[in-house]
Amino acid sequence: MKPNKFKPMLALSFPIALLACDLSFADTVLFPVIAVNQPNVTTLVSVFNLPGSTSSHLRYVYRSKESLVGGLPNHTGNCTTTSFVRPTYDSDLVTFDTSGVFNSGNALFNDGNAYLGSFELGLSGPRRAYLLVTNSDSGGNRVDVSDNQALGGEAIVMDIASGAAWGMRALNDTGREDYTFDKAGVGTVIQGSGHECKRLSFFSPADWRTRLFATPVGASMIGANLDGSMTLWGHSAKGVYNRDGTFQSSSVSADVTCTAGVDVEEMIDSSVLASLENTGGWAWVCPLDASGAPSANPIALYKLEYVVNDPTYGGTNNNGYLLSVDDQRW
Repeated sequence: MKPNKFKPMLALSFPIALLACDLSFADTVLFPVIAVNQPNVTTLVSVFNLPGSTSSHLRYVYRSKESLVGGLPNHTGNCTTTSFVRPTYDSDLVTFDTSGVFNSGNALFNDGNAYLGSFELGLSGPRRAYLLVTNSDSGGNRVDVSDNQALGGEAIVMDIASGAAWGMRALNDTGREDYTFDKAGVGTVIQGSGHECKRLSFFSPADWRTRLFATPVGASMIGANLDGSMTLWGHSAKGVYNRDGTFQSSSVSADVTCTAGVDVEEMIDSSVLASLENTGGWAWVCPLDASGAPSANPIALYKLEYVVNDPTYGGTNNNGYLLSVDDQRW
């Protein structure tokens, strides 16, 4: 097979988003945040499987939607499905560009295995998505590999134009292996019924952008458009704290369908935001809707904070990490 190489189109630097119980053990992993916008933004995905615990093929299922509709963030739009099957191998590692910018979406880094096709999403324009990968046969049917943690993965979201990147690990529900992901099996998601709020700080909005990548998880993620909600809270009421510790009431919430990237500024009343514009502040981000009711589904939540081409902070810098980890509200 002809070797393929990772040849950047631009000079890059990397400083800087289930079902009824199934008794089979075909593993399924979830990449909660996929972002593409050729040729400026892409997500590189790596998938690997354990020795002796693989199938002949893997099925890849993208659930994606346009990032913007009418120039506004598409938080509550539904996702559509792009699905295909590719061969896999024992102890295999495959890395690919979901946008197709690098090597047309084919396997990267001189991978000598035959995968018989590209791994790219195959849709143009700015899009957000999540990706499911599962053990399958050549027809895409899930198969039993007798190991419910056979698959693993990592991803890096790259802003090629700005020279920025951040990464994540794939989520694996250890309690079930279909296309359902729940709190008990994943752990690193937040749900409203337990008031699993996470502390969140944000820098001056005048200089820095703080974005929350939210993907509701639950039943039938292969086709369902799951809903979720987030609200910023103080100790006992909706709102945020400034740097002096003064609480300011704010009633705005963010609703999400399928997956979305929500700027923290969108979750703060305009008058309160004006008072925090040059300072920033902090709050708990809670999986609750505007009325205080629990989010319809648990949420996998990532925080990204970044500044672009700002000489005060040395140019372009960012930081991204999983926010939905252990850190109870109080």
